[in-house]
Amino acid sequence: MNEGTTPSDNDLVIARQEFRMALRKTHETRKDIGEVEAAAARFCQVLRRKGHTPEAMLIDAKQVIAEAIDGESKPIAERAILSCIQHYYAT
Repeated sequence: MNEGTTPSDNDLVIARQEFRMALRKTHETRKDIGEVEAAAARFCQVLRRKGHTPEAMLIDAKQVIAEAIDGESKPIAERAILSCIQHYYAT
């Protein structure tokens, strides 16, 4: 995916899977929060480039977080949401 092109639906599927896997790994090991932040960044940047609004991005991110860790780790969920917001608005 080039920076100037619109991401494909497959790019979004991959970014969503990477985000979910990073959340699960961090939840299980209590390590690698940087991996969650990087995956959240990719996921939210893809959503933005596909034209999702900030509200839609948060809904999608919260859904992935709920699927991955089901409210069992509030600090990881909060960090992931913060990362999503920061990277959605990053230029």
